[in-house]
Amino acid sequence: MTFAAQTAEGAARALVIAGLALALAVPLSRLLAHTHGAKRTLVWTLLLAPLLTPALLVSYAWSHLALRLMTVPLATSALYLTALTLKLVPVAAVILHFLPPALSPEALHTHALLHGETIFGSTKNTKGHEKYSPFRVLSCLSWTASFRLRGAGRGPWIAGGLVFLLAFTDFELASLWSLKTWPVALFDAQVGGLALGASLRLAALPLAVEFTILALLFLSRGTPVARSSSGKPPRPSARRALLVYLAIAALLACGWPLGRVLAGAATGFRSVAENFVLLENLGASLAFAGGAVLCVWPLAAWLAPNRRASLFFALPGLLGALLLALLLLTAFQVPALHPAYDTPLPLLLALTLLLLPLAIPLRLLLDANRRNPALHLARMSASPALIWRLDTSRHWLAAGLLFCWAYFDFTAGSILAPIGLTPVFVRLHNLAHYGQTAVLSAMFLAAFAAPVAVLLFTAPLARWYARRDGR
Repeated sequence: MTFAAQTAEGAARALVIAGLALALAVPLSRLLAHTHGAKRTLVWTLLLAPLLTPALLVSYAWSHLALRLMTVPLATSALYLTALTLKLVPVAAVILHFLPPALSPEALHTHALLHGETIFGSTKNTKGHEKYSPFRVLSCLSWTASFRLRGAGRGPWIAGGLVFLLAFTDFELASLWSLKTWPVALFDAQVGGLALGASLRLAALPLAVEFTILALLFLSRGTPVARSSSGKPPRPSARRALLVYLAIAALLACGWPLGRVLAGAATGFRSVAENFVLLENLGASLAFAGGAVLCVWPLAAWLAPNRRASLFFALPGLLGALLLALLLLTAFQVPALHPAYDTPLPLLLALTLLLLPLAIPLRLLLDANRRNPALHLARMSASPALIWRLDTSRHWLAAGLLFCWAYFDFTAGSILAPIGLTPVFVRLHNLAHYGQTAVLSAMFLAAFAAPVAVLLFTAPLARWYARRDGR
């Protein structure tokens, strides 16, 4: 298969995934809006579990099944499409939750009544019978579709576009399952010795597809969002079906991979503890992730109030880690930047740009929360517990999410990491191609436990900051 055919296949697959994600995200966003209390926490946990589970963990845990399915035509591709859909549905659901349609249920009901009168309020012929014009029916249906499309706002466009870009640029899942997608072909060509200029010429077609999607996103029009409109609550049967879906998705994309690694690592812990060879790799990953968060957090705070600047700086991160890494690799070949080529700067810059599309909306949400009257009263009362619950804990969680997102990166690190500072997942990804072993499973578990330990150790510092802020 040619590279152009692989690109076309990837675009078609991403389009299917975006459609499936939107179809599931609409009822899921209503479920989120109409679930409260402890059930709300459970629903959010189940929803986000597939998204936050590292792709390398999913691909490693399901690699045995992927290898068995390689003898069945299109079976591995179907598994890949299913895994990507489960992982990216939360992206669309979260976007539609925070960008609900401008049309309220009352407006939709009123429109349905008017629409019925428009179609059936036709003229009568000379014999007194109703005369329906096909042109009038088609015109009314077209007007209805246009009305609903404009009333949906920009939420579906943004959700569908982002899911498309994430599915189109995926590399990690396809790589370990030996699927011949365009990111895998481009990566193999680059690390196999293809000249950088030739790699960029090869990447021109995927770049054109991505820039087309980005242009459509920014040119799309929609009615201004009305935050109070969240649609009708799901019926009890639909609610149960959605909860079943969330439980199955979390089990397949998070529970089973984590359980398989835990079971496989049980007999390998002793060998890893006696000869822990990942210490330098873990240190490099933690340092790069922490540095990227320290860079992106104030940058996102500066960009968040300016919509045009936010869109401009978020564009590179939306291209995906592979294409962004290749572009930065080219940039640091320029004589003026070449002294920084084999330094941490290229990878740190790549991770910062990759985090920006996530960091900017997080900063917007947190800044909006600072106008909460309850937070103002908590500051006036100098209550550290309330300040931690209403403000500081949310900043800590947002920073922790960005930290984990950068820590679990593989693609940018495999291309831009300097000699001697190889990130841990680059090494684990290479080892995973040789099969699953108890020692390798223990290494995976140690790598996944590292960011959790960092978050647990930084939580007391964040609470101390809340106490200091409350005085």
